[in-house]
Amino acid sequence: MNIIFTGGSGFIGLPIVKKLLDRGHHVRIIDLAKPEISHKNLDFVKKSILEDIHKDITGFDFLFHFAANIGVSFNDSHPLETMEVDLEGSAKVFKTAIKAGIKDMMYASSSEVYGNPRELPIKEDSIKGPVSSYGVAKLGSEIYANSYNQQFGANIKIVRFFNVYGPRQSIKFVVPIFITKALKNEPIPVYGDGSQARCYTYVDDAIDGALDVFDKGEKGGNYNIGNTHPTTVLQLAETIKEITKSSSEITVMGYGPETRLRKREVDYRIPSMEKMRTLGWEAKTRIREGAIKTADWIKKNL
Repeated sequence: MNIIFTGGSGFIGLPIVKKLLDRGHHVRIIDLAKPEISHKNLDFVKKSILEDIHKDITGFDFLFHFAANIGVSFNDSHPLETMEVDLEGSAKVFKTAIKAGIKDMMYASSSEVYGNPRELPIKEDSIKGPVSSYGVAKLGSEIYANSYNQQFGANIKIVRFFNVYGPRQSIKFVVPIFITKALKNEPIPVYGDGSQARCYTYVDDAIDGALDVFDKGEKGGNYNIGNTHPTTVLQLAETIKEITKSSSEITVMGYGPETRLRKREVDYRIPSMEKMRTLGWEAKTRIREGAIKTADWIKKNL
């Protein structure tokens, strides 16, 4: 199969690209960053998804759309750019793909679409209420995807990732931030009061889940992909301090304009995995094991 992968050089995208190549597929990555690998069946187009990509994707069979602006700090400080890339860019990708004859796609969405949940665990059909520009852009892109499914008979599958972490992740995210601080014995800053609960999902589990949706997911279906074992941010900091044998002080920063606005925070983010279990998938890696693997990688690449 000939596959287009926007954002294929990224943290989650590149490991999926590797597995697709191992299966014998030909993959073309469209990204602003050059991929860290080379392969006879891999080629790369350096472009933003806001540019014209029609010629670049014509003749392909499937499209993974994973390109996005990411990171809480960036998205909160650049909401208009986030909306332009993550919403308008996604709409453009879907429209261009349909014009190029590609109806089978996967869109990488986020647990951010749910905002503060009205029920736990969060199911795929739970009420959506994003509290960030990133979450709004992701939800709007999902609506575009579903509209193309309805109007053009497309098959755009949606995966909603829950707090993925692991080797190669940007320092913009909480797990690598905490690990890097701990390894340097610097204070570990916990924004808010530390009670916020997340189900941190190791990257290897996340990519296996996405590939199961690619292989077996229902037409136009949407799926949560996440761990089901909640960890508070304070517990995360304590675990990382322990596994790194750090002397770092854990500093609870509270809420405010210099840390995290209270209205921006989500207290609990715990997904239901009922739909993914029907595909035979469940996250295998608990936070302690995944944090050790991530810390080992960061030690070698600091």
